[in-house]
Amino acid sequence: MSRLPSERLVLLVLAAIQFTHIMDFMVMMPLAPQLMRELDLGAGQFSSLVAAYSVSAGIVGLLSAPFIDRFDRRTLLLGVYAGFTGATLLCGLATNAHTLLIARAIGGAFGGISGSLCLAIVSDLVPPMRRAAGIGIVMTAFSFAAAIGVPVGLQLAQVWGWRMPFLAVAGVGALVWVL
Repeated sequence: MSRLPSERLVLLVLAAIQFTHIMDFMVMMPLAPQLMRELDLGAGQFSSLVAAYSVSAGIVGLLSAPFIDRFDRRTLLLGVYAGFTGATLLCGLATNAHTLLIARAIGGAFGGISGSLCLAIVSDLVPPMRRAAGIGIVMTAFSFAAAIGVPVGLQLAQVWGWRMPFLAVAGVGALVWVL
């Protein structure tokens, strides 16, 4: 007999998903000096790396909106989150600005959809009388990523290089995916 996970556990896993994709998005800006120096980028080229994530998330979000509700949310989230985790791993393995740009765009496409799927799952799972609290738990991941994740990511980059924050997020993402 299979046992369904508790509501709180699901909310914590969804918050962890939000944390990883927000962390992946936010860590780019503080890495600017290191990335610009090591990849020999100008300000415009670096801004393209940052924008690739958001532009890709927006485009894929708009294109997927008409039909995304036709799929089982859990199955879709597992697939999308695997794509995000793989793209984040590719960011950590990028050898130049071009491959990093492609990996950022792929990460944004999957990360944007995973964020909206997390909120849709909360709306499906949590009864209306507790839904705001459920969304609050998941959205706390944004603040946690900014307050804890970014400084930790920067410390990782200072000690082991700019790739390490992406590799760490991909590693955490793989663990969260298993959960």
